[in-house]
Amino acid sequence: MPTLITSPVRRYVAGSSVSAFGNQMAAVALPVALIWHGASAAVLGVVLGAAILPKTVFLLAGGVIGDRLDRRTVLIVGDLLMACTQVATALLLWHGGTGLLHLLVPVQVLYGCANALAVPALIGVLPQLVPVTGLQRANALLRTAMNTAAVLGPPAAAGIAAVWRPEWALVANAATFLVSAAAVAGLPRLSAPAARASFARELAEGWSVFRRTTWVWLMVGSFAVYQATVLPVVFVLGPLITGDAGGWAAVLTARSAGAIAGGLLLLRWRPKRPVALACALLLLDLPFLLGLTAGLPVVTLVPASVVASVGLVAADTLWESALQENVDPAVISRISSYDWMGSVFFAPLGYLAVGAVAAAAGTPATVVAITVVHAVVHLSLPLARPILAVRRAPS
Repeated sequence: MPTLITSPVRRYVAGSSVSAFGNQMAAVALPVALIWHGASAAVLGVVLGAAILPKTVFLLAGGVIGDRLDRRTVLIVGDLLMACTQVATALLLWHGGTGLLHLLVPVQVLYGCANALAVPALIGVLPQLVPVTGLQRANALLRTAMNTAAVLGPPAAAGIAAVWRPEWALVANAATFLVSAAAVAGLPRLSAPAARASFARELAEGWSVFRRTTWVWLMVGSFAVYQATVLPVVFVLGPLITGDAGGWAAVLTARSAGAIAGGLLLLRWRPKRPVALACALLLLDLPFLLGLTAGLPVVTLVPASVVASVGLVAADTLWESALQENVDPAVISRISSYDWMGSVFFAPLGYLAVGAVAAAAGTPATVVAITVVHAVVHLSLPLARPILAVRRAPS
């Protein structure tokens, strides 16, 4: 696979993997640090939510920026900003704990803004480093490396927190962003077309392309349903159904293993209809969802979790590759921003609603209803003509 082993691709994969490792460290380190300082559940929710909220506001701006500017510069600036905010968060916790909440929240908001501005630029990087026929394999390699690194992040953070203090894991996370920035700095210039119109005009142009590209908005609509229903069932109701921390940890570990396997699967397999297959692969969640409904033991849920994660990561890889192969590079960051925005916009509401509905109607009934919706949506979409029409790039 000569297209995958060039120096720029190695740099990009290495930098992204280190960043994924650091992000998983932070996912453990920040809540652990807050709890260590005596944070209540409300404070925990406010601080963690502060980093998520900007994604619903600044993703679209990030899409325009990713198409107007050199994507390498956008990613470097994003990494440096995120490194600074994680160091600032560690220092604030170290010196004031949750007593400096009025400063912790805006710092995490800034972290979320930097992340939201950089994310849409990411999808435009690989198409400028490898030929179109190598995109799926390059994405599969990238996801395999990132998921492998991500598996190591939580235990590393837990070890640092146990030996020293959890704030040091946030500092380590900042260091991973610096490594990522250095890796991206070594890439060739990832130029984007010069801006030809106002910011608002280019944002509107991205929306126009998104709206006209039927297969894209159909898929984004299905992702919105998935994010607001299936994932809340997994991550809100799953721990309640399994009943103990050890069992749930085993399920999450299985998902990590499945994520690595999903990336490896697509290193060589190039299906003819990638988007239709991506829809079908999401149906691999069904055994896990049905297992939750039936209250099956963890020993049964673990292999089902592996299968579900293989499907999810393979579907994501096929989807991202299809966008890169079929969307004009001049607008791909804007299309990606509408993709992200549409996919995650209703997710917070979904997490709230699934918990409330389960409390009112019962967990089994809630899981059954969502499983039926999921099955209907993802059995129907692969049969839609615009979805079937999307073919892989010829070799």
